[in-house]
Amino acid sequence: MDEKEKEKIRKKRKRAERRKQAGKNFLIFISILVLAVAAFLITMKLCDPDFKISSLFPEEKAQQVVSFVKEDILKQTTTTTTTTTTTRPTTTKPKNYDYTSFDDFAFDTSLQGNQVGNLLNKSKGMVTYSSSYIYYSIAGKGLYRFEPNSESNKELVVNNYNFTCLNVLGDYIYMVDTDSHKLKKAQIIGGDTVNLADGIAFAYLYNDKFYYVGTDNTVGVINIDGDGRAVLYQAEAGKRVRFVGISLSRVFFTVYDEVSKYYEYITVDIHDKSDRRYFMNDSKNNDIINVQLECGYFYFYQRQDDNSYNLCRQKFGSEKIVTLAERCSVKDYPVVYANRLYYTAVKNNAVQARELNMNTMADKLMLYITNPTDKNAIGVGYGYQYVYLFGPSQGLYKGSCIYTSSSKDNTLTFKNGNWSY
Repeated sequence: MDEKEKEKIRKKRKRAERRKQAGKNFLIFISILVLAVAAFLITMKLCDPDFKISSLFPEEKAQQVVSFVKEDILKQTTTTTTTTTTTRPTTTKPKNYDYTSFDDFAFDTSLQGNQVGNLLNKSKGMVTYSSSYIYYSIAGKGLYRFEPNSESNKELVVNNYNFTCLNVLGDYIYMVDTDSHKLKKAQIIGGDTVNLADGIAFAYLYNDKFYYVGTDNTVGVINIDGDGRAVLYQAEAGKRVRFVGISLSRVFFTVYDEVSKYYEYITVDIHDKSDRRYFMNDSKNNDIINVQLECGYFYFYQRQDDNSYNLCRQKFGSEKIVTLAERCSVKDYPVVYANRLYYTAVKNNAVQARELNMNTMADKLMLYITNPTDKNAIGVGYGYQYVYLFGPSQGLYKGSCIYTSSSKDNTLTFKNGNWSY
């Protein structure tokens, strides 16, 4: 073999080696690219569990990519088989709403019609206050006003009315008439009531808007003068909504599935009902019950391993859960006022109203009712300097000043149209 032939063979070998090395380099590049894509997808799933990988490209494009790899790169031929598929509708769960600036909870408490806990618990919002007066409703009688300095009261609207969800702001008091399911208002000095809206089961007032739950299982807003009613959410059949609270831009509520027995935690933008998200993960088996949102903090009861419940607090956007009371005998909504929390407990056949200082964790008995007919139908209420136990179905109404020494032994009882010791 002469030198020219040898040189041709060497060049041919070199070209073959270059092609082989190029192939190896290409495979290494593809491997790195695959690892990078996998890392990206894993990161997206960790950041957003609801992220759909298939949403990155349509199915048609995906098939084109597969065909390109098989036919142009791997030099494989593919046989296309046509099959008939049935497309089923899918429901995409909205992205979680688990963080916002805490400025969105910078409430002016002077514009708050009532405490959320007062409205949601078994006192049914039959107590509220404004300025130096306390307003309260007596089932089957009507609306009254209490003046703490003289501990005297005045009839405002009386004529066999059943008012709940009291909210007071400015010169008017607002309430839900449970007999007619109407949202009404009256002057704080008394007088005739004015109808604002129909079909109302629950109402909470802040500033110039009511946040309501309708008798038709809707959640919505109504302007304070009764116009501009807007439905933000309509529950499906077999599901029940319950108010949780608000921020300055959103309303929060739960939806309970009465068939599957689980809770969804939904929030809707009050200006754009299409902006609907979840603010907590779904819960089942009553693991979490009676959630309320007051000034940026969630309060709720959480089931423990021994099936008892602890009363807990959690700041919006935080993963830290603080236990306020353990092994609670009653799981009714507490009432939050500043750094104090008022809740009910049962001990020795007596229903108690207790005060918890959330800074020092000091717990104090404020008031009690002994041997009521139905211990589960009594709720705690808070009104300026006074704490109450209301059991409207039993005609039980007791109160005590929170600043009175031994307040539990200095109690007021409502009888014959008046509060008396």
